[in-house]
Amino acid sequence: MALDVWAEHVYPEGHEVTMETESTFKDESTDAKDAPTTARSDQSAREAQRTRVIPSFLSGNSATDAPVDAPADEPGDSMSQFISRTMATVAEPSESDDEGSFLRAPRTFADVGLSKAFLADLTLKIMHYSGAPSVSKLATRLRLSGEIVTQILETLVEERLVVILSQSDLYTGNYRYRLSEKGQTRVLEALERTRYAGPVPVTADQYTGVMQRLFEEKQEVSRHEITEAVKGLVLTSDVSDAVARALFSGKTALLYGPSGNGKSVILESFSRALEGDSYVPYAIYAYGQVIRVFDPSIHVPLDGDSDVDLKEKSDLDQRWVKVRRPAIVLGAEMDRGAMDLGFDPQARFYQAPPHIKAQNGVLVVDDFGRQRVTTTDLLTRWLIPLERGWDSLSLTTGEKLNVPFRLQLLFGTNGRVREVADEALLRRILYKVRIPSPDQSNFGEILRRECRAKTVPVEDDAIGHAIEKLFNEHALKPRASHARDLVDILIESAAFDGTNPVLSRESFDKAMSLFLANGQETGDLDD
Repeated sequence: MALDVWAEHVYPEGHEVTMETESTFKDESTDAKDAPTTARSDQSAREAQRTRVIPSFLSGNSATDAPVDAPADEPGDSMSQFISRTMATVAEPSESDDEGSFLRAPRTFADVGLSKAFLADLTLKIMHYSGAPSVSKLATRLRLSGEIVTQILETLVEERLVVILSQSDLYTGNYRYRLSEKGQTRVLEALERTRYAGPVPVTADQYTGVMQRLFEEKQEVSRHEITEAVKGLVLTSDVSDAVARALFSGKTALLYGPSGNGKSVILESFSRALEGDSYVPYAIYAYGQVIRVFDPSIHVPLDGDSDVDLKEKSDLDQRWVKVRRPAIVLGAEMDRGAMDLGFDPQARFYQAPPHIKAQNGVLVVDDFGRQRVTTTDLLTRWLIPLERGWDSLSLTTGEKLNVPFRLQLLFGTNGRVREVADEALLRRILYKVRIPSPDQSNFGEILRRECRAKTVPVEDDAIGHAIEKLFNEHALKPRASHARDLVDILIESAAFDGTNPVLSRESFDKAMSLFLANGQETGDLDD
């Protein structure tokens, strides 16, 4: 079928959809007849210019450089400048006060910031995995506006890479598309370069700008978050106060002391109770490579992901996800690979390391000192970048990607403080809180709470007997966790006997003997 006849067939007369015959991906705002679009594009450009943030470590400009939004004819004296800025703020409150005002949705390909070839290949890959999607479905998958996606598809149609199957909505022109034979060949070539087929990434500069804006406002820890962190623990008042101050600070902190006294409970509870919100991009594009950042196993979206929800948020850049402030807990399984970008040789794209996924949130390292990387290397890798405010990520191609870096680092260790790091690194950990073993009074309260929580009746003299028995046992140093462990053994023993569990002198002695036999070597194996 001739091109003009084919175009007339698929685009009915009087329909608004047009075919471009000149250079692809041109800005539709260049003609005089598109003046409203031009106004919108100009407005978007002004908004982007006003909200763009260039970190000093990337721009190389001094702190005295004029801001990008300063008018050329602004008065010179400080009072006049203050009045001028204040009037501008009052005149346009929506652009500075609205939530997410620095995340304006891209309206042109220049706003997207990626090459035309990359966007075309990404669209083809999504179509390859999706079958025959409509414009709206592609827009949802790409996280771009329908107008930009339509322009991409028009170009792909012109290049005979996709064909139009049908029109799902006669009035909106919501066509369905599939790959042509030529498109199938092209998409296989694109998959050889990278198999990433997710939402359109943000550029490294866009990521830097947004993160800098997020870092400008410190989200302080609430009393609720701190209360949740220590809820259920029996701590002395001075220890509780020290923990609260360390968590509230938002700075790096180290909880240390004997094992089994609540360090892990505090850190994990605080992570779960973390409040506030942040923004995370689906992916970052840098030096021709894709770095996936959004992780559904870590990040908790705060907005819906349906077509209706996306339509309501059409003025925001959908390449970013509004999430609950991220909190990641790493344990002894952590190795050196978790400290930098992880490259998948099969998928041919990168995964962001945990500390980048936890940006503007909390990163917990529990059992510090047992990781498959030295404590010195681990602390150097994170504390130095955290102190200077930016991190450098290494690509397999040799390039370095510099990004802003800020989060709260929390460590928990059973080792001695002086053994986990030297003085130069320890001074960068501002808060160091010791979580001691409980005394007899506190252990009795912990045991009562365990029995109450697990509905185990307690005989009158059982608590006193348990304390005396436990604290006089030379083969055992009492820990807070021993109350939980002994009550569990008591419950399971009662179930074995077919009786109801009760904390008595006899039941505790039996649980104690089982606990020591399983956890301590008290004599020769031949006894």
